[in-house]
Amino acid sequence: MKCYVNLTNGIECIQKLGLRDYRFIRIQSTACEQKRWDFIIQDLDYDFLMSLALGENVVVFDTSKREVSRAVWQGLKWIEYVLNRRWLGRESTAIVRNHNVTSYFRSMYKELENRTFKKIDYFKKFLNIESVDIGYVCMCTDKDGNYSYFKEVLAGRIIKLREVA
Repeated sequence: MKCYVNLTNGIECIQKLGLRDYRFIRIQSTACEQKRWDFIIQDLDYDFLMSLALGENVVVFDTSKREVSRAVWQGLKWIEYVLNRRWLGRESTAIVRNHNVTSYFRSMYKELENRTFKKIDYFKKFLNIESVDIGYVCMCTDKDGNYSYFKEVLAGRIIKLREVA
């Protein structure tokens, strides 16, 4: 399993869940709110895309004031839709918060820029999957925006890594 901690609030999962082997990704809830769909795909990390293309079991960890963050309930669904369609030629049904948003995603997909398609097309040659399915773990938090807390968690991680080395 490849664990991706969504910046910034997802950092809390490192401590709460005792994550040890993880990477970072930034799927911005604000970009989802602003309907910046091209940006969301364009901003995806290459390691994340390669892991998905190779068929790794990818799980995104995040926290939110609500039960599930917008980056997860909307952003991950958009990413799955785009990658399934572009990589596998399949338009999957997109259900977001019990609403079928497939026609909306279809229209937003048509507006993606050529450079975005070029970025994700690069990974086609490595595909070892039948579908793109991104797992997630999301928890409620009271630490939203508490950057000193996040810094402490990450500083503790560095200290532990130094002790191991």
